Amino acid sequence: MPGDRRQAILDAAITVIARRGVRGLRVEQVASEAGVAVSLIYYYFVNRNGLVRATLEHANARAARRGADGDAEAMLLAELDDAAHDTSVVWGEVLASAVFEPALREGMAEASNTWSRLVATAIDGGSPQALEKAERLTALLDGLSARRLAGLITGARAKELMRGAIAAELATG
Repeated sequence: MPGDRRQAILDAAITVIARRGVRGLRVEQVASEAGVAVSLIYYYFVNRNGLVRATLEHANARAARRGADGDAEAMLLAELDDAAHDTSVVWGEVLASAVFEPALREGMAEASNTWSRLVATAIDGGSPQALEKAERLTALLDGLSARRLAGLITGARAKELMRGAIAAELATG
């Protein structure tokens, strides 16, 4: 069951990052949370940055599953639900850490591009115009999510603002 252990490690990393942030992430804490040896984490991910990058990809995969029906609005709004709290924290934490840790930037860029392409596909099959709309909407979502997580706006207000932006973007040709 190697895939199960890798999955357990990634789930544990999401939990630890949601509690302590990326800067507070310790491989030993992730190992304890996952119930595995520290050496197994290094076996799967090589180093801490590899673990963080894989955790971001795992968080993105969770987000994609939440929006699996292909509805762009539902996909974006789901990220403002309480159920998405931990993955939203991971996204925001890795984004903020990438400012100071260049090693995280490539993974962040890949994850961001993947997320934008998923949203673009849900908007209009992934056309270039849909990708531009998706990039604007996902950037707004990042900001709204950060504000919601910081307690600056409510989830309901964040969703209201996101719905307005989606309506405006999808109304343009």
